[in-house]
Amino acid sequence: MITLLICMVLVFVLLLSWINLVKESRRFNLNGPTPLPILGNAHLFIVKSTEMLDLLARLASKYGGAFRVHLFTTPVVIVTHSRYVEALVSSTEHITKGRTYDFLLNWLGLGLLTSTGQMWKTQRRFLTPAFHFNILQNFLPVFCKNQRYLTDKLRGLANGQPIDMTPIVALDALDNVTESIMGVCVDAQKHQSEYVKSIEELSAIVTMRMQNPFMGQDAIFNLLPYKKKQEKALKIVHGQTHKVIEARRAELRRANITALPDSNDIGIKNKHAFLDLLLLAEMDGKKIDDEGVREQVDTFMFEGHDTTTSGIVYTLYCLSKHRDIQEKIYEELQTIFGSEMERDPTYTELNQMKYLELVLKESMRLFPPVPLIERKIMRDCEIGDMKLVKGTSVLINIYQIHRQPDMFENPLEFRPERFEKPLKNPFSWIPFSAGPRNCIGQKFAMLELKITISEIVKNFYILPASQEPELSADIVLRSKNGVHIKLMPRK
Repeated sequence: MITLLICMVLVFVLLLSWINLVKESRRFNLNGPTPLPILGNAHLFIVKSTEMLDLLARLASKYGGAFRVHLFTTPVVIVTHSRYVEALVSSTEHITKGRTYDFLLNWLGLGLLTSTGQMWKTQRRFLTPAFHFNILQNFLPVFCKNQRYLTDKLRGLANGQPIDMTPIVALDALDNVTESIMGVCVDAQKHQSEYVKSIEELSAIVTMRMQNPFMGQDAIFNLLPYKKKQEKALKIVHGQTHKVIEARRAELRRANITALPDSNDIGIKNKHAFLDLLLLAEMDGKKIDDEGVREQVDTFMFEGHDTTTSGIVYTLYCLSKHRDIQEKIYEELQTIFGSEMERDPTYTELNQMKYLELVLKESMRLFPPVPLIERKIMRDCEIGDMKLVKGTSVLINIYQIHRQPDMFENPLEFRPERFEKPLKNPFSWIPFSAGPRNCIGQKFAMLELKITISEIVKNFYILPASQEPELSADIVLRSKNGVHIKLMPRK
């Protein structure tokens, strides 16, 4: 009798859950799969990370350029076409990041990536001067120094054998961002450190929680060994960041520097420009505390490391398939450098690399460094043609938006010249997002990408390897089996 009663209660709960989910799904004017009781559509997303992009493409093919699913009780709208994007990313109201960004809070706190509302607006206004072109010019010697080390390392590998470029470029990118953002180089290219390993560990754990709806539940995650691994990695990463902050603060005290100069050229000769801005300037009339500084430094370390790595390695992969495009880049470099091909570029010369810029844009179209971004809707509203409910997460599938055939002729073809003309819809290419929450560091990233790719093309022929990347939509676009090319010296 008790067993029967329990079964009846269970059936009633399942039926009630199913009715509520179906009723909730009908509040949207978008198609989507029918939700199951309790699970919603979460079961559909229990796939390997290498299958996620294909799964989203299949769902879009079946349900349209914008469709809805439910992950348990949370409604999610997935957008795969640019016509749905403009009204959302251009809005000054809908700036709250989606629920998956919550998994970054233990690591990044409420830095620029994860904050919202007035806090985010204040941070954005405060940090924008740190990416003025005068300060970016100051990073140029840092990038060139680290690139010379990378080039020397690649010479030892340029024997026609396949090379997985991801781990090699990642260390160079980490050196670039640590020295430019924190003013201290961790020499990641020269030796593996606990700090580097901990960043990799955190990225892997956060990605797992973002992709697996069950691992995203704190009640489940906290019972598993990943929780302790995360805590250990956080202790190392936050400890390193605090150590650097305190060292720079001590330097400023010894030099009796208590405020930034009024001059706009603060960053030109100051390799600590970003960190000094955080330590010395006032935001909302008061200095930022140590934890606030740590959150911003960790945020930019995270955002400026993996994304540039992804951009570089997939550009090299694309170039390996197109010897003619490599030669066009080389000819442009010869025009700029003449007989001095061995020297470092100036900031002006980097801006003259127009064809290389087309190549980078086309590479980031096919392989956007951040393939998916997410916003949370804070009230019932209509955005463009979409009727959305409060609490909905809107997942913007940049990877698929960039491959729409009505926006890009032969979208799978690598054709840099397509960017010589204006796009049919400017929101059909958004590797740095768009609107008020676009990437604050996109000029920083393009500077680093131009230096790295131009120097590799100067010194090597880039050849294809037989192993094709197995794309995985992690926090950034990765490949589970690496991104392989071959290199041969030009001289």
